[in-house]
Amino acid sequence: MELRGLVRLGNFCIIPSKGENMTIVKRSNQNISNPFDGSEMLLMAGESTGAGMITVADLFVDPGAKSVYHFYDNTEESIFVVEGDLEFRLGNKKFSASSGDCVLVPQGIGHGLENIGSTKARLIIVYPHPSPNREVLDDVEYENTSPPSSVFVRKNNEPFEFQPGISRYDMVGDFLGAKSTYISELIFEPGSIAPNHYHPSHEEAMFCLDGNLMAVYAKENGINLAEGDCFTCEIGIRHGIYNSSNNTATLLALHSTLNPPPRVDVD
Repeated sequence: MELRGLVRLGNFCIIPSKGENMTIVKRSNQNISNPFDGSEMLLMAGESTGAGMITVADLFVDPGAKSVYHFYDNTEESIFVVEGDLEFRLGNKKFSASSGDCVLVPQGIGHGLENIGSTKARLIIVYPHPSPNREVLDDVEYENTSPPSSVFVRKNNEPFEFQPGISRYDMVGDFLGAKSTYISELIFEPGSIAPNHYHPSHEEAMFCLDGNLMAVYAKENGINLAEGDCFTCEIGIRHGIYNSSNNTATLLALHSTLNPPPRVDVD
């Protein structure tokens, strides 16, 4: 979709508006990287896209593929399982997670994952930092356990009504032990609207997980956000989301701060 006033910079798009820049990362324009054998990754937000406080990646993992054991010395990490059955290594614990679950990895803690299912797995990776610094570790002895308290287990949670026609799961926040991340999944029924607002002290990334949504940004009110697209809104800029389609759509709201994220509602 071509937008009025759109400027394309490499693989990213920005909408000029009196010096404000919203980075819209279109899935179809992104290059694929391979962080480990049997994986493919699309960077959807980060330092290279213009984000200043958050990194978001869309990761696909083949059956049997396994990441190295590693840690991040400058950020915590959240791993949302969109599809698949995974075995996670976290510290000296080993446990399973599947579609709808979300694993919080504290800063400085060794971890890794393996696709133990028979189909390709898909994960959304979120860091409240524009440039995560990864360090590889030697493997350790693991103890098989049930998911620890730093894991959101979908089957143990129910959504609540956020706005008329919008249900929400809160998946990562202080309730999970996070220090600087808040993640929600919002399911939009046709015609539903998330109120316009801005955040006075942090960036928010919005990832369209399923369906088709429309975004509001500054004075722009009809920006198409297709399945797999992501936009990052900077501090202090009006934004919102609505579903003008005839089908249900799902959004991940990704905040580089703890809950409740400071916000100011606007028209």
